[in-house]
Amino acid sequence: MKKNNYLMNIMLIIFSLIVSFLVIEVGMRIAKIEYPIFQTFDFHRGFSLRPNASGWWLREGKAYVKINSQGLRDSEHKKEKPANTIRIALLGDSFAEARSVPINKTFWSLMENKLNLCHKKNNQKIEVINFGVTEYSTAQQLLTLRHYVWNYNPDIILLAFFSGNDISDNSKLLTNKKYRPFFIFKNNNIVLDNSFRNTKPYLMLKSDIGQLAIKISNYSRIVQILREFYVKQYFKYQAKKSEKDLKNKGKTIHEPGINYLEVFNPTKKIWKDAWKITESIIRLMNEEIKEKNSKFFIITVSAPAQVHPDVNFRKNFIEKIGKNDLFYPDNRIKKLGEEENFLVINLAQPMQKYAGENQVFLHGFKNTIMGEGHWNIEGHNISSQIISKKLCKIL
Repeated sequence: MKKNNYLMNIMLIIFSLIVSFLVIEVGMRIAKIEYPIFQTFDFHRGFSLRPNASGWWLREGKAYVKINSQGLRDSEHKKEKPANTIRIALLGDSFAEARSVPINKTFWSLMENKLNLCHKKNNQKIEVINFGVTEYSTAQQLLTLRHYVWNYNPDIILLAFFSGNDISDNSKLLTNKKYRPFFIFKNNNIVLDNSFRNTKPYLMLKSDIGQLAIKISNYSRIVQILREFYVKQYFKYQAKKSEKDLKNKGKTIHEPGINYLEVFNPTKKIWKDAWKITESIIRLMNEEIKEKNSKFFIITVSAPAQVHPDVNFRKNFIEKIGKNDLFYPDNRIKKLGEEENFLVINLAQPMQKYAGENQVFLHGFKNTIMGEGHWNIEGHNISSQIISKKLCKIL
């Protein structure tokens, strides 16, 4: 009798857990709580977009995100380039992947349409392929070029450079995301450091359990939120560890990642080195593109404060960064382009003018903070116009 009661209690507990799980799962779906997992491990780049992943992105803006079978946030593209086609490969981070807006509203999708309109007299089609991945560094973008982009035989490589975090993401000391490759200086030469393959996040993501969790996340919101919680805790731990390590080495850092004071006026050695590494990676990219007989262009993505419509807000921001040049990173990349003979399209200045004249926010969303974060639909639209106007003349 006791044995039967014991088994009955176990069955009741299991039944209760199953019911609770289903209630929470249904509740999350009704409440539209979703944290889709778009990334998986990548041998060369640490992580990449997961082929055929999909889901609603609601943390900033609102868009249904679908990754194609090739692991790109884009429509399907054949690797063999169609005849009479100029193919543009876009490299970048979250501004290029652009999860916050519908795919047909992204700057590269709008740009493709505009370029085809201005180029139709030449009887050639313009095709843009988006290789942008959220959280990517310039180093990962170079490795994307080397291992994936050339398979598509592009004529033009367009790099979307965001000074807000691209510089720090290229520094192993400044970024919290250690599960990616880095370029480092060794005996005055820049070399690839693939030690990320031994990091815990990479090994977990690569493991059978990690891959199983990702597959289950396609069907379970609970698994998605548990993974989200783990990732946030991991980054908090990494931030504290980075700060502690730097202090132990006698170095100080305001915060890992975005530090606008240092972006607009690098004074600390750690940031000067990060800039030096970044520029060296871009030089490597330019050399490789020249060897492949393709053309190289860079667009410098605007930082939110640069294009804020309120002139007083911009003045206050300039005070916060020590009265330094608000367009310092853009001008620095422009100068590099002049030295290395590639075109740089600075977006911040004309976008600031547009935002001021029309009193519109080009960054931010109603469900976040207007004037912060990524480009909204208006930001993508105006940037596509600026880029297209420049490229139309060249093409």
